[in-house]
Parts: sequence; structure tokens; C-alpha cells
Amino acid sequence: MSVYNLDKWDLSELAKDPKSPAFQKQIRDLEALAKKFEKIKSKLDPKISSKKFMGILHEVEEISEKMSKIGGYASLSYSADTQSDEATSLMTRMSKLGSEISNKILFFDLWWKTQVDDKNAKRLIRDSGELSEYLSHKRLFAKYALSEPEEKIINTLDVTGISALVKLYDKMTSAYEYQMKIGGKTKKMTREEITNYIRSTNPKIRETAYKTILTKYTENKGVIGEIYQNIVLNWKDEGIEIRGYKSPISMRNIGNNVDDKTIESLLAVCKKNSPVFQKFFIQKAKMLKMKKLRRYDLYAPAAANIKEKNYQYDKSVKLVFESLKRFSPKLEEFAKKVFNEKHVDSSIRVGKRDGAFCSTLTPKITPYVLVNFTGKTRDVFTLAHELGHAVHSQTAQDRSILVQDAPLPLAETASTFSELLLYDNLSDKINR
Repeated sequence: MSVYNLDKWDLSELAKDPKSPAFQKQIRDLEALAKKFEKIKSKLDPKISSKKFMGILHEVEEISEKMSKIGGYASLSYSADTQSDEATSLMTRMSKLGSEISNKILFFDLWWKTQVDDKNAKRLIRDSGELSEYLSHKRLFAKYALSEPEEKIINTLDVTGISALVKLYDKMTSAYEYQMKIGGKTKKMTREEITNYIRSTNPKIRETAYKTILTKYTENKGVIGEIYQNIVLNWKDEGIEIRGYKSPISMRNIGNNVDDKTIESLLAVCKKNSPVFQKFFIQKAKMLKMKKLRRYDLYAPAAANIKEKNYQYDKSVKLVFESLKRFSPKLEEFAKKVFNEKHVDSSIRVGKRDGAFCSTLTPKITPYVLVNFTGKTRDVFTLAHELGHAVHSQTAQDRSILVQDAPLPLAETASTFSELLLYDNLSDKINR
């Protein structure tokens, strides 16, 4: 039986070495495809045959596949070590390349959104098979599209604008180290490690951990505040002022293929039922023998006399496998594939990106999963969550890269379902 250890992921399936001639050839091949695609522009006509139209879409798929591999390698390398100058430089170069490729094939996207009449659009959508939803979704953006030169300017400036700000934030915050006294000794920790103490049964430790994290951000509030403010302003300026979306959230909703009324209804129901949450926190305060909860107590264990269990990584991985298998052996098989191909980065390191994510680059490549595993219960559930995404992606491996990605509400349904399977499994073990 396999033994799973905390480790880094293997990105060699995407690229062997970014300095190698092979990697440069990957770039040249991509640029050649994009240059060839540009010749299609003069042949576009709303009355184009379905066969020729599908041929164009297959070329878009091929370009997307190749760009996703190159850009994915850079992005994952950077997430694994945000302090690496080499990874940072590569990330910037590949972001610029991605912008250039996007600009070369942009004309087709704009043509489809704005220049194809409804009658021909319906015909082409009807004959496009699995790509019909992708094409229909694209048409929703028609009234928010700009001219080709304007779209190209936004693509180009995003590399050194909003994308650069996000990268700068990641680089700063991933380098933070926190010092906190534990049992009389000062311990140096990463963000993931100190976050565990926010869930301590000891109220003083919770408060100290919370304040230690906030102090580090307070020390850098000028820069962090400026980054956040400019990201928000960029979102507003482009979405509201330039593109004409009704509200900032509308821009996000259309991207997630959800209409505004659905989200407004969801928020209204949450607001109406806010007393449920208030009652929960009042009850939690009683269980903790406190008159009123402080912000430091929101994540406190409800039972102060129970010591949280520590989970070994190997046992945690196998526990998630077992939980998936109880529902379907096929799900376990998909989850194991992520580990067997060494597509998981699980160890704690200074400079590694905080949190967790699952990255599906193309349908042809098993997803990559990043977690920061410290052995706590929440880490086991995080692992289940991200593997839920990975399993979901693999069930769509027979789909086009243009439709493989699920919109956010559907994607998070898969991941939380995986968490529920783990919860059921643990509950059954306790009740035996």
C-alpha cells in the first residue's frame, strides 16, 4: 500500500525546464498558431458554414491548450515559491505572452459577440454540440464589449496593472513570519501554522494568535491598503465606467453564468434569516461560559474540554480516499490519480502561497492541488474540498477545454459534497 508524505508537486508534465530549448519551442509553436489564426479574420462571415465555424473553434481549443500548459507552469511555480526571483520573472513573462496571444485571437471573440446576427448565431449554436453553452454564454457579454483596440489596451495593461498588484500582494504576505509565545517559548510560524491557534480552546491563546496576525498586516497597512484600493478602483472603473455593467457584482455574476436576480434573492434570504446566526453565536457564548463573544472567539471549539485531534498526513489522505470510495469507487480512483502523478503540493514552507486551491489547466492533464497541511481537522476537510474539485474536473476530461470549467456555484457544489462525504465517514466512525 502506498505511503503519502508531505511533499512538493512535480510540474514536469507541463514543462521540464523554462530555460531549455524545449520550453522555447513550446512558446514558438504557440506564437505560430496564433499568427496563423490571425489569417482567419478576413474570412469571417455570419453566414459561415457550421463545419468551417467548428474548425475555427478547434483552433481556439488548440491555442488555449498550449497557452494553459505554459502559463500554468509559471503560475504553479510561483504559487509554490512566491519569493523566487526566477519564478516571479517567469510569471511576468508568461503573463505578457498570454496577453499577446489573447490580443492576436481577440477579433474572433468580438466578432462572435457583436457581429453575428441572432438568426445565424442560433444556427451555429445549434450545430456546435457540446460547445453550445460556451457560445451562448459568450453572447451575454455583447453589450459590455468594447472595440478591438480598447480591449487590446485593457489586456496589455492588466499585466502590469491589476495582475501585478495581486502578485505583489501574494509576494508580500506569503513572506510573513509570525512569532508567538507557546508554553513559555517563542515559536516562529507561517500564516497557516499560527491560524491553528485561532481555534485553540484557550481564549488567551486565541486572542494572542489573532492579534499577532493582525499586527503583521497593520505594520504594512499603507502598502496593503493601497493595493486593495487600486484593485477595487480598477474593477469599478473598467466594469461600471467603461463597460457599463449595472453594478460591480453584475460583472462577477455574468462571469459565473448567474443572473443578478438569483443572487439578489439569495442575499435577501440570508439577510432575512440573520437572526439564526445571531442565535447561534449567543448559544456558543453560553457554551464557552462567556457573556459575549469577542472576534477572537468566532472559531473557538464549542466544547472547551475536548482536545483537538492531530491527523497524520498519510492517514488523512487515505481517510479522504475512503470517504469518496464509500460513495463511488470511481471518485476514489480519480482522487488517487492526483497523488500517483505527484500533482499535490502539501508541505508548509515560508514563501509558499497561503490557503489551498485546485488548478485544472486542460482536460488532458490531471489537476494540480495545493494545500498547506498542518495536521488539524480543518486541513483534512480542506484536502477533501480540493480533491472534490479535482474529481469534478476529471469527470469532465472528455470535454473541450472551452467548456470543462464549471461556473463557481456548480464547482463549489462538488467540493462541499466531498467535504460532506468526509463528515459522514467520520460521524459513522465515532458512532460505531
